[in-house]
Order: sequence, then C-alpha cells, then structure tokens
Amino acid sequence: MKKGTILFSIAVLITTLLIIPAGPAGAAKPIVIGVPTSLYTPFGRDGLKAVKLAVEELNAKGGVKVGSEKRPLKVVVADTRGGEPSTPVHDALMAYERLITKEKPDAIVIGAFRSEVLIASMDLVSKYKVPQLGTIAQSPGFQKKFMKDPKKYKYLFRVTTDALVDATYLNNTLDILKNKYGLKTAYFIYQDTLWAKAFSGLMSKHCKKTGWKQIGFDGYAAGATDFSPALTKAKDEKADLIGMVWDVPLGAGVFAKQYAAMKVPALLIGFIPPMASPMAVKTVGPGVEYAMSIEFPVGASLPLKKLPKTVDFLSKFKKKYGSLPEAAAVNSSAYDAVFILAEAIERAGTLDPDKLVAALEKTDYKGVSGRIRFNKQHIAVFGTKDPNETGVCVIFQWQKDASGKLRRVPVYPDFLAEGKIQLPPWMKK
Repeated sequence: MKKGTILFSIAVLITTLLIIPAGPAGAAKPIVIGVPTSLYTPFGRDGLKAVKLAVEELNAKGGVKVGSEKRPLKVVVADTRGGEPSTPVHDALMAYERLITKEKPDAIVIGAFRSEVLIASMDLVSKYKVPQLGTIAQSPGFQKKFMKDPKKYKYLFRVTTDALVDATYLNNTLDILKNKYGLKTAYFIYQDTLWAKAFSGLMSKHCKKTGWKQIGFDGYAAGATDFSPALTKAKDEKADLIGMVWDVPLGAGVFAKQYAAMKVPALLIGFIPPMASPMAVKTVGPGVEYAMSIEFPVGASLPLKKLPKTVDFLSKFKKKYGSLPEAAAVNSSAYDAVFILAEAIERAGTLDPDKLVAALEKTDYKGVSGRIRFNKQHIAVFGTKDPNETGVCVIFQWQKDASGKLRRVPVYPDFLAEGKIQLPPWMKK
C-alpha cells in the first residue's frame, strides 16, 4: 500500500464524529440515529440538514414513544468521504464501521453516497444488524444483491429513488421531445460510476428503441475536469440533445461552465447538480436557460404549487438554514426517512432491530416525496402518476418568466407541470 493511501486510511479511522444534541436534558435515554455519509457532497450536507430539521421537530414534541416511554432522538455523524473521487471504498467503509461500533446507533439514515460504497456496506450493516434507511445511493445493484439473500439483508431499506425510476422520468420526457418537438439526434455523457452508467445506459437504450440517432455514449472518470472534447463532438456532429448524468461537484461545475461558454447548440437534459441547483443562475450564469433536469424525488429543492408538503418542508428548511438546499435531489427523502423511522419505532414498541425491521416493512407514510411503501426488495415504490399512491419525481426546465428572471419551471409529469417545454431559439423550426 502506498504511503499516501496509508495516511489517508488513518485519517478516515480517526474521523471526528459530530454529535447533535438530543434536545433538553432528561432522564430518558436517547434513540441514536447514525448518519455515515459523504459531507463533501451537497447531497450529504443538505441531507444531514434535513435529518436535523426532522429530529428537532420530533424532539420539540417530546421525542418518539418506545413502549410506554417518550425518548428524544440524537444524531451522530461520520464523514465517510465516499463522494470524493480519490476515496477508496475500503476507507469509506472503515469510517462507516467506526460509527457503528463506537456510537452503537439504533438505526442509520442517509447512508452511503456512492453506490459502490452502498453495495459493499450491505454486508457491514447486516453483520451488525442495524436497520438502515438509505436515501442517496441510486444503483439498482442494491435490490439485485438484496434478493440474493433477503434474510441476511433485511435490515436495509431504500427510501429514495434509484436509477431505474430516474431514467423512466427522463425517457418519458425524451419521448415528448422527439414526438412533439422533433428532436432526433442524441449524445450521452456519463460519469463512470455504477449509478450514473446505469442511469445513462437506460436512457441510451430507450433512444435506440424509439428511433433516435445516437452519436455517442461516452464515460468520463469521476475526477474529470475537462469536457471540451465531448462538447466539441456534440457541436461538430450536430446533436439536438445532450443527455448527461453526473454528481461529483467539481466535474459537474466545470461541465456546466464549459457548456455555457462554448454555446453548444444542443438541449441539455439529465442530472447535473450545478445546473439543477436553485443557485445555478448565480454559480453557472445565464447559460442555464433551457437546461432540463430531473429532481428526484419531489421536494428536494423545488417547491411545487400542486404539492403543499414540498412547499412546507422547503420553507422550514430555508427559514432554518437561510437558503434552499443546494442539491436538487434526495433531501426530502432524508427528511421523510426520520419520520418513517419514528413511526416504525412507535408501532414496534421497541428498538429491537428484528422487530423494528418488521415494522418498517409495513410502512405506509405520506411524506414530502409522496406516499412511501416498501416492496419485497425493501425499496420505496415510485411511479409517474399519483403522489397519493407512490413516491414521485419531477422534470423542470430553466425558463424566463414575464419579468425576464430565470426560474425552474416544472414541465413533467402533467399533474405537476406549471408550464410547457421551451426549445431554444436556435432549435425552433
């Protein structure tokens, strides 16, 4: 092992655990919620803020009832650094295990950021029998591994979407762009990680099936910081559309700025955090106009007029932290997960992990992200039609309002839409 890796591993092992107080002092022993995740990413940082917000709300009401006793919640956090391109999976797992063994959480929320860490951590969580409500990592590999040994992996649940759900929303939008707006040539760029490759692969496969001309399907390393070759290819080969999926903040930010600076005449759609963020106009500039993105699930950063719970959650988040979440994904899942856990604890009447798992399996919770129920693979059920029946997502586009101000306009699905898709002037026929 190289010296630098050894030192990095030691650094991870001694990662300081942040402990959020349980609230007013009292005799009741707190319920400990562990949050091992990557705080390098806005997903981890904003998700943690959402968890703290939910915990404060529950503690303000006296906590969570365990049997006949009300007990406060306490959050302990470990920065796994799993979202940093240079962090080996093993190092992230060491921080994960340290949190479990030292802090002995009664349950885990949020969990791994990177899908590679999630898949590897499934054995770790099962070993220690800690119920986990994961809210970030998106790889469909989770349910594939789960089904190999459901009894072993029963402690793991996914409260948020996965790449299959996200791609379904974007594929439906691609159909609209092709059939209604006449777009026909696509170029896909993806971050070479499990979830992004699966996500982009599903979009690419759908385009091939539905008659799009595909000029490329190119992966870039997660640490990449120059996308000019891909953007030049899109310009030279006259792509109508660039589908991109990326989550590492540095690379995503560089891509967004290069896309805008090079004035690439292609509609951008997918998931690029800096262009999906409510702060995109300030951080990227006016070049975000017409860019389309998925927010998964609803309520992550965009208040929707037709879903009051998204407005309520994000208003409370902004009041407490001074701004909307930076990440247009999974924050509402983190918030919902705390309430789902609290309800399960009260139904179980105990913190015994096996009984708590049985209670979680019976979850039927109407939260910010829609109605959350788990299927036999312990993943939350998401659909495209009704938030009263499933969790839901939304596709939005940056558009100018009547005053000329750029804002994010929900355009799909129809039951959430507040406007129609707009093509840039250079694409209108």
